[in-house]
Amino acid sequence: MAIDRAALFRLAWTWAKQDLWSVRAPASRLRAFFKVSLAQAWREMKRRAAARAAAIAPAANARPVEVVRAEIWAFECKDSIRGADWQTLAALKAELAAAELRAA
Repeated sequence: MAIDRAALFRLAWTWAKQDLWSVRAPASRLRAFFKVSLAQAWREMKRRAAARAAAIAPAANARPVEVVRAEIWAFECKDSIRGADWQTLAALKAELAAAELRAA
């Protein structure tokens, strides 16, 4: 989880200046606002990094299009498809669509 320190400090200074302006405090109080804003910005940047990691994780475990198609074909060749099988088939088809988008 890499956090861009320059972006972190830009965000913290921006929030500190906004807070300073919103309470109409003198500019000499900016450092006090920055201390609080830096902690908030740190939490926000960690949240963003975690969200990015969560978005990338499915692509890291993705299977090739041919493998997903073969699994769908084998699944559809079953004698009967019952309740939970339809959900599994829908998930496989969604995975196939995502794999085809990645391949394009």
